[in-house]
Amino acid sequence: MNNNTMPTLQSLARIALCSAAVLAGAAQAHNVWLEPDARGGYLIQFGGHAGQLEAFAPEKLQSVRAFDRRGRCVEARVEPAQQGLRVVPSPEAALIAVELDNGFFSGSAGGAMRNVPMDRNPGATRGVHARKFHKTVIVWNALTQRDLGQDFEVTPLQGRAPHAGETLELQVQLLGRPLAGASVRLGENGPQAMTDAKGHARIQTTRGTNHVQVIFRQPVQGDAKVTERSYEALFSFAVH
Repeated sequence: MNNNTMPTLQSLARIALCSAAVLAGAAQAHNVWLEPDARGGYLIQFGGHAGQLEAFAPEKLQSVRAFDRRGRCVEARVEPAQQGLRVVPSPEAALIAVELDNGFFSGSAGGAMRNVPMDRNPGATRGVHARKFHKTVIVWNALTQRDLGQDFEVTPLQGRAPHAGETLELQVQLLGRPLAGASVRLGENGPQAMTDAKGHARIQTTRGTNHVQVIFRQPVQGDAKVTERSYEALFSFAVH
């Protein structure tokens, strides 16, 4: 099993180290992200629609990786916390990346969705496989504008922190290729931008913590489990 993965509570005490391999409705978007705590760590948060947080099964957490300013992998320990799970990165960490697989959901049009694929939900006409991705920038540097190999990845096209009010250009990629037609917003309710043919979009930053929300729904045909793949990402950084 890859040291980047934390599929059970029994494995949470292990150190998560980087390696080459990484496991892998728009209005109701849910995301995974990190919230700094008072002890130098980060709480893993899930949910976010209308400000509501939700618990998630620990085995849905696929990967937590931390990198220093030179792009080297550094330790990022994942441990139980009163609020769920907590990441304790190395003091050298400049960026943390998280991936979560929220699993399969299915149901009929307009009806409630069950947490099972379509082939296990008789009468279901819609099925979604939902995956979540996140990056938290601790220190801006050349690494910040490098791709990390996430299946759904948001990368700024500059290596310095933007100032409040500046426009930040980002690239969105799916499976390593520029993605057109992804929705990009600052926060859940910010003005929407759409990525162009190069996967680029621009957002205007604000003072404080900025969470850039990126969403893409990919229709699927000929699959008994799903009719759609849902990719959601939050790219987070502080602006002064």
